[in-house]
Amino acid sequence: MQREKAEKLGSLFLAVFSTGLAAQLASVGMSPTQWLGAAIAVAGSLGVAAAVRLWPQPEPQPVRIPRD
Repeated sequence: MQREKAEKLGSLFLAVFSTGLAAQLASVGMSPTQWLGAAIAVAGSLGVAAAVRLWPQPEPQPVRIPRD
């Protein structure tokens, strides 16, 4: 449960941080190549955030105790 929350919060932080950083740098002035790199970074972080939320969780496997 804690791990799922950490994964979701971490991916959300990554998406918000990369978007905010790209917007701040764009306001200062960026070349077209930098715009492309920023757009790819933002799209990648949004893709990670979506994958963390949409990826199916593995079902827990039953623990097998070997018998002697």
